Amino acid sequence: MILLLALIAIGLSACGGASVPPGSTNANYGQLDAQGNVTANQPDTRQKPENSRTRRTAAIPFKPVPNASLKGLSEPEVEAKIGAPEMIRGEGEIRVWQYRSDLCSFDAFFAPATEGSPRELRHMLARMRRGNQPISIQDCLDQVVKKHLARG
Repeated sequence: MILLLALIAIGLSACGGASVPPGSTNANYGQLDAQGNVTANQPDTRQKPENSRTRRTAAIPFKPVPNASLKGLSEPEVEAKIGAPEMIRGEGEIRVWQYRSDLCSFDAFFAPATEGSPRELRHMLARMRRGNQPISIQDCLDQVVKKHLARG
């Protein structure tokens, strides 16, 4: 117990630093001249140049990806357009990619056109994450793309 108190005291003494008595300060406000007046050497305040303007940051405009343009694309092509999915699940030869925004879930179903060929986007589905209100595939896809752009 005594050892614990000693360790706490040592730890707290390290926080003390260069303390000064109450009512005084460790800041230098200048020197006293012969009459008792304070003479301060304050740096000149920086003036804003006359030709300076505040910078404006331009927002990147949102460019929607039409959902019809995704049909028939391969998995790498879809990923290049809307980003990596949050979840992938497989059901035989079929792959389901799931994307989520704050409002909705977007599912992309990939299947081979013929046996042995690479998978391509065959079907899309959108649903609200909360409640059962309808949402269009395009509206949900827009939300997903905006979220992907925000993440960078």
